[in-house]
Amino acid sequence: MVNAVESFKTAIQAHGLQPPDTIQPGKLHRFSGYDKGRGNDAGWCKLFDDLRGGVFGDFSTGLDEHWQIETGHTYPAEERAAFKQRIEAERQQRQAEELQRHESAAKQAAEILAEAGGDPAQHPYRLKKAVSFGPRVKRGEWTQRGWPDALLIPIYGADGKIWTLEAINADGEKDYLKGGRKGGGFHPLGKISGTNRVLIGEGLATVAAVHAVDGAPAVAAMDAGNLTAVARAVRVLAPDAEIVLLTDNDIKPDGSNPGVKVATEAAQAVGGRVAVPELDGQKCDFWDVWQQRGADAVREALVNIPQVAAVEGLASPWPRPQPLTAKIEPEAYPLDALPDTIRAAVEEVTAFAKAPLPLVAGSALGALSLAIQAHCDIQRAPLLAGPVGLFLLSIADSGERKTTCDGFFTKAIRQYEAEQAELAVPLLKDYAAELAAWNAERDGLLSAIKDAGKKDKPTQKHRDDLKELEHHKPEPPRIPRLILGDETPENLAYTLAKNWPSAGVVSSEAGVVFGAHGMGKDSIMRNLGLLNVLWDGKELSIGRRSSESFTVKDARLTVALQIQEATLREFFNRSGALARGTGFLARFLVAWPESTQGFRPFTDPPDTWPKLARFHQRVTEILNTPAPLKEQGGLSPVLLTFAPAAKSDWIAFHDAIENELKAGGELYDVRDVASKTADNAARLAALFHVFTHGIGGAVDIDSFEGASRIAAWHLSESRRFFGELALPAELANAARLDAWLIDYAKRERTHLISKRHVLQHGPIRNNAALVAALKELDDLDRARLVQDGKRKTIKINPALLVGGE
Repeated sequence: MVNAVESFKTAIQAHGLQPPDTIQPGKLHRFSGYDKGRGNDAGWCKLFDDLRGGVFGDFSTGLDEHWQIETGHTYPAEERAAFKQRIEAERQQRQAEELQRHESAAKQAAEILAEAGGDPAQHPYRLKKAVSFGPRVKRGEWTQRGWPDALLIPIYGADGKIWTLEAINADGEKDYLKGGRKGGGFHPLGKISGTNRVLIGEGLATVAAVHAVDGAPAVAAMDAGNLTAVARAVRVLAPDAEIVLLTDNDIKPDGSNPGVKVATEAAQAVGGRVAVPELDGQKCDFWDVWQQRGADAVREALVNIPQVAAVEGLASPWPRPQPLTAKIEPEAYPLDALPDTIRAAVEEVTAFAKAPLPLVAGSALGALSLAIQAHCDIQRAPLLAGPVGLFLLSIADSGERKTTCDGFFTKAIRQYEAEQAELAVPLLKDYAAELAAWNAERDGLLSAIKDAGKKDKPTQKHRDDLKELEHHKPEPPRIPRLILGDETPENLAYTLAKNWPSAGVVSSEAGVVFGAHGMGKDSIMRNLGLLNVLWDGKELSIGRRSSESFTVKDARLTVALQIQEATLREFFNRSGALARGTGFLARFLVAWPESTQGFRPFTDPPDTWPKLARFHQRVTEILNTPAPLKEQGGLSPVLLTFAPAAKSDWIAFHDAIENELKAGGELYDVRDVASKTADNAARLAALFHVFTHGIGGAVDIDSFEGASRIAAWHLSESRRFFGELALPAELANAARLDAWLIDYAKRERTHLISKRHVLQHGPIRNNAALVAALKELDDLDRARLVQDGKRKTIKINPALLVGGE
């Protein structure tokens, strides 16, 4: 035991730490870390209880090492693997414990600061320094030294939160809140984010003096060892700013200058400058220059400061990270493009529900499509005609009142369904009676055939009667059921074939559709194809082995879905490129509106809804128009055509889009979606025409102009959608890797990850694919692969780890 303990201590001492005198195996020990002058306990160590290894480090510097006893023989692979697993488990436990300590200290710091009072301007240390800083004064019973009156200095992180507190007594001695996170934390004077120049120094008095003279935002790193970490944090907050390091001039007799050395290293890490104070060759800082020579001497020292070249080995500064794809700013929804009655109803609902406007409009268009699609088709040119039903997809967070919006606009449709179900009650009773009689007659004929066979009598007449009877089997009455919800695609097809040939999947929680069993990996290709055929309005045959086969013919389908972004991302992860490669998503009119949550003050509902009532009245009129059913049960819709002026506009709209589909064109990356936009514009124009003018007649130019603006808006949303959510295959790996790296780095509080670890635990386990993805991220200044000897490390642009990009 003694040999193991002493060997462990020697390993700790080799890294510049002084281990505790007594080390008990299996127990985590805390001891003074590198910053021994302040009585901290940042050092830590744990000798494993089997005495064969241990771990140690320093929380203040991030040192994290392991030790394994030398046995004179090579450890088997199983033992090496087990030891690595133990090291990793210990590391995760330490990180969790340290995070808990930091969070507890941060909470305590906020509470102490909130309770503190007193006038900091009268504190002896501030009076001595004659500069302004320190927001509170409080008794220092919370410090290790228990000072009666301590000047409180909150230490902030780059996330804007208070991490810990520094206490300064009347003599200028300093102490920190036990357990607080200090590394990378700082005390700011002035607003850093968005500025074009930031000053960074060691001590608070030095920084306060220069800030008062220069006026630029200034940051106190609190000690020299923290300068580089703070400089990097500032670079993230102010990526375009000039950063000036205010060094302490710690000139030594041997010519060395530790203050200038650490400030230069910090400047090299961020491409900053170093300002060195000068006071007749004496050791000094900028506060000394300000006190003895005045403000002009400080200003002079800050003029013509040389730029310090960035050094790759010291983490050279990063350019601002580029997005994975070109971001497209959202356009305002063209509300005035909707027909007046629809627009007024959308405005009325939006005013009360306070949901995103495109989401409300999407609910209205879904109801419109569902009510009208059975009655008409639209012809764009000879031999080029099709349905008017829409596929709509709104991407919105939970709590955006999606269900409420659907409920407002589908009320008339649901009421129509209820009325039709009530009217069908006697028909269903008649059908039940007729079917029972038919079954009885069929059973009698079967019995007669059986008896005749036993008696060796002729059965042909009974057989002929049975054949005739089969031709007269009662058919169930067709009862309109328009709104469907959690349906598998196959059951949806069966409903259209056997129940009613016009329906819609209207779901305010489309996870039940995209996450359904029918979208599993074994059936997704078939079911996406099924939905595509229904959008096209073509004939579809479903063959079954264990039950009745059937054919969907002359049916019409609306799909109006609203889905959360996380659910849609999961769907993409499961479906891979199929959702886009099959053209499924290209058929949708996509909307990705900004959330209104947080901006929805309560209002009582209006006593009346006159504009929504007018919308419902018109929808009801259309629904009450008998559907054009064929004898076989399918639809025979009226074929609408464009008026000449509308046809000319449609052709111009189509050709303008087509021109941008070529390589290098604005719509090249979304050519699958764009190629269906003119079709969707024609569908919308037909819907607007029927709603406004009735079934029949030529679609006028006003209907098409409004429809084309709505379709163009949805095309813009699709570009945003496919550019930021549904990436093309060549960028999919890079996007997955990028998200994983950022999540890992934030969780582990690092911007360095070994390539080996990523291959073992990341989303890409193939080396060639990982290298290719890293090349994409390197080109976009998001991450880079750096090799040091045999070690390969992935470095993440720090700007990605604080807030957003």
